[in-house]
Amino acid sequence: MKDTDYVVNGVSLEGVRNGYELVVIGLMKKLIPEYPEFDNCPRCIEDVYALSLSRIPSTYFRINSSFSLNDEPDETVEEIVRYALFQVINQPKHK
Repeated sequence: MKDTDYVVNGVSLEGVRNGYELVVIGLMKKLIPEYPEFDNCPRCIEDVYALSLSRIPSTYFRINSSFSLNDEPDETVEEIVRYALFQVINQPKHK
């Protein structure tokens, strides 16, 4: 992507993020070792990340703002990441 892809009328939108991105990444780091059958290839890691985030309602914020996540309890997000791992393990998008 070019630097200008996230610029609108001179305003950079690079600082706007889904609040669950880091939550999902943290859970992936925690949970992946529990699944030795997970192949850890870049495509599968990206698929787990994308599938997890697509199942959680997006909550966007500006980086460096005071923001807290209260929408989805951690247990629910963990269940979603486990589901995504299971799906990717059983139906990888590569040979």
